[in-house]
Amino acid sequence: MKIHLTKNEYKALLDMLYITHSVLHGYHVDTREETQKYWDLEQKLYSFTKGFDAEDLVSYDNKYEEYMPTRKFDDETPATKFLNEYDNEVFWDELIENLAKRDLIDKHGPEILQRVLTDEAVFNELRSYKIKYSEEFEKNGIKNLRLS
Repeated sequence: MKIHLTKNEYKALLDMLYITHSVLHGYHVDTREETQKYWDLEQKLYSFTKGFDAEDLVSYDNKYEEYMPTRKFDDETPATKFLNEYDNEVFWDELIENLAKRDLIDKHGPEILQRVLTDEAVFNELRSYKIKYSEEFEKNGIKNLRLS
């Protein structure tokens, strides 16, 4: 089977590979066994840069013996922007979720979390904590967040 891509489609594919790489490998120094097949495919697809006039976006690093996105790629493609937007949203979602659960546990004990999905009152109480934090962070960011 052959797949035909335009130069623009290949560059979009590079963005997708970069995003995928960041999710699968961004917090791991070594390649994980369970993600090796994705790493191998990424390297294979990166190897086609010459045919798509994209050598300025991905280059082969002889020292590490692998293809890597270049500084130009980081600076000029939308992939980094998409990842930053995603990371920002995940940060706020996780912060709000964890603080709301903390408050619920502080009030009722850790066993309360088992009832969140089956007890409407517990679900609504958790939701009200989330709304409280969401409104606070939307208005003030982390300015009022303090640890004691």
